[in-house]
Amino acid sequence: MKKDRLFYSANLVGLTVFLYLMLSTLLRGALSLFLAVYQPGAALHNPVGLPELLIQLLNLACSVVNLGVPLWLLCRTMRPLNVRIPHAKVPRKQLLTALPIFLLFTTLCTALANGLRIVLDKGGYSVPEAAQLPSGNLALFFCFIATCVVPAVGEELLFRGGIQQLLRPWGDWFAILVTSFFFSFLHHDLSQLPSIFAMSVFLGYVAVVTGSVRASILLHFANNLSSFLLLWARQRLDATNLLGLSILLFAIYIACGLFALLQLRRVGLLRPLARYTVPKNQMGRWERLLYAPICSFTALLLILTTVMEYFR
Repeated sequence: MKKDRLFYSANLVGLTVFLYLMLSTLLRGALSLFLAVYQPGAALHNPVGLPELLIQLLNLACSVVNLGVPLWLLCRTMRPLNVRIPHAKVPRKQLLTALPIFLLFTTLCTALANGLRIVLDKGGYSVPEAAQLPSGNLALFFCFIATCVVPAVGEELLFRGGIQQLLRPWGDWFAILVTSFFFSFLHHDLSQLPSIFAMSVFLGYVAVVTGSVRASILLHFANNLSSFLLLWARQRLDATNLLGLSILLFAIYIACGLFALLQLRRVGLLRPLARYTVPKNQMGRWERLLYAPICSFTALLLILTTVMEYFR
């Protein structure tokens, strides 16, 4: 570790992401097995004959454990390195400026994902189906917590607060790009891969510029809330009202986002990030990252599992 701290940090990142991936697989497999015993033929992705509230509570518990365990272990390992999750208070002007710009940005990313989905669909790629929201109010509430609140808080603390912060000594853009690679490939959806990567870069940039994960948590939550609202509308409203709501949200995002873009420099959100110069006669950052075996193995595993989804 003392000879090459990047080598150590890269392996720690790879181990954290691998733990997240394996824990997700094991938890969902164990829960599906439990549900099959409770109700023959049922599974977590096919909860036939099971109470909605039970399914949502299990999903919520799965999300909390899946994010909480890697985050807890990463934080414990980061302490000896004197690395802390940045959580300073963010000026209100910066938040009110970043939020509409991010919603505008996510709207464009969604359009990109939909276009790519059409192209991949012609090539035989089966796009993952959108989740079905429960009909009961209490079950819907826990579904909202599991899909909007927990990922926004947990993923930002783990990726932007932990992994990105751990890699920042070797350059802000380096840390943002590496973090975004792992974050996007963990979603295992080729059609959304470019858009999720782009959104992750945006969130990483905001976290660095503001010096806090509070801003990225708020932006992440706003994106999840917007998606949740549209999914709810798609299942509850008729085609005319759904189209009207979609156009209204799109118009609001465009208008507010364009106005906020004019305020970027004034509120301090537009500035260059710290650079890192590799000393002479030393291997470059990306080469050292690739030579870290756990990091490289995890990256390769994520790429293979994502590509395999295309041929399913």
